[in-house]
Parts: sequence; structure tokens; C-alpha cells
Amino acid sequence: MQERKNEREQIEGRLIVDRLEEGYAVCEQEDRSMIRIPTDRLPAGIREGDVLAAQGGRYRTDQAASQKRKDEIENKRRLLFGK
Repeated sequence: MQERKNEREQIEGRLIVDRLEEGYAVCEQEDRSMIRIPTDRLPAGIREGDVLAAQGGRYRTDQAASQKRKDEIENKRRLLFGK
């Protein structure tokens, strides 16, 4: 798993927050690799499953993509388990 050691290193694209641990967010990149990013570099209030848009060394929560992803997961859960 990669860790951002150089603050000048910029991540671009879409990230999914896999989990939060010890001051870091472990995120899945578009190529499915995992990376750790210090939570103080991310928007306040991020949660597991959120989709982040990374551009120019800045991160923002993509609310629409996060909700779409959560809805898709819920639909799959219903198909598998009912209710």
C-alpha cells in the first residue's frame, strides 16, 4: 500500500474511502490499488464508502457519486438477501 510521504506528490482522479485508521484514510484508487492519505488533508466528515475527487493536490467529497454508490450497494444487498 502506498503512503503519501511527499506533500508535493499529487493524486488525481476518483478515490473511494475504504476505511479510516489512526489518522489516515485508506483509499482505493481507480486502478484498484490502495493508498493511505492523512485525514487532515481530506474534507471534514469523510466516512467509509465516500467517493473523493482528487485534483491539483486537493480533495473534495463527490456527494452525488457517493450516494449513487451507496444506492447501488443497497440494491445489490436487497437482491441477495431480500427486504
